[in-house]
Amino acid sequence: MQWRNSLVPRLLDNLIWVILILTALGFSLVAKQFFTPYNLINVFLHSSVLGLLVIGQSFTLMTGNFDLSAEATLALTAVIGAWMMIEAPLGANWMLDPWLVVPIMLLIGGLIGAANGYLITRVNMNNFIVTMAMQIALRGAVYIWTQGQTLTGLPKSFAWLGGGQWGPIPVSVVVAILAFIAAHFVLAYRPSGREFYAVGGNPDAAKAAGIDPKRVIMKAYIISGVMAAFAGWMLAGRLESVIPKLGEGMIFEVFAAAVIGGVSLNGGRGTMIGAFGGVLLLSVIDSGLNLMQVSPFWINTIRGLVILLAMFIDSQKERFRLVGAKPAAKEVSKAA
Repeated sequence: MQWRNSLVPRLLDNLIWVILILTALGFSLVAKQFFTPYNLINVFLHSSVLGLLVIGQSFTLMTGNFDLSAEATLALTAVIGAWMMIEAPLGANWMLDPWLVVPIMLLIGGLIGAANGYLITRVNMNNFIVTMAMQIALRGAVYIWTQGQTLTGLPKSFAWLGGGQWGPIPVSVVVAILAFIAAHFVLAYRPSGREFYAVGGNPDAAKAAGIDPKRVIMKAYIISGVMAAFAGWMLAGRLESVIPKLGEGMIFEVFAAAVIGGVSLNGGRGTMIGAFGGVLLLSVIDSGLNLMQVSPFWINTIRGLVILLAMFIDSQKERFRLVGAKPAAKEVSKAA
């Protein structure tokens, strides 16, 4: 029985890759063009913006928190960036250079994340209420700033991240993969990265070990804000415009990708490699359904079912973890 309690969680942790392979093979049987180079590039292209948001969200989830405001941070930073670069009446008429605008966007994203983190860690407000309220406020600010209109006329150099290519490979795909590699390296091999797991797993134990949970949670929210701003730059560049609804509804995909990729909603567990698999799975599903010309209404239904599947897998991992912990607790009590 003990081997079962240890084996099942491992299988569940790596289930994403089995699901991903089976899903891809299934779509290839019903859509001949699924495994064409053009479609595979599109799968990775769709994964790029989503992936940046998932990276930021994964850091907050690992601390036992979450950030509902990420998609609105994406939109607001993109609007502010466009506003500084385009002509009036929708722009400031400053015509600033994109390489000056982008750091400002990332700074604003970090400040939004810091505001979330401060309210949660220092004012002791509930993370759900704080980030939901921030999401609503920022989305409202987007509509006020844009007057409900689309901002166009972005410089070509600004659009490079979202629309540029290195040979046949989109720049955004390469950058997103490098971002996942960097995040994985930090979490897996750096002491500062292990702090996120420690705080999410047991904040009291982390504090006893000399780790400041509030500082780590604040850091997670800042990372989430910066990654959302980075995603805003990428998405605005791909569209070569900024619409008020930019990124709207993406937060549900972000949660689904992270959780189905093995990042626990309870904190303390998960990997960036698994999260990357979750991003690819959602992109494969979207691509396959589009190739099959499935109704958009069905696509939303299937996305909802994928989110439910993610929650189910997470709950089962938690259940087996608790079951596995009971025998260990008994052995400790006997030894005592």
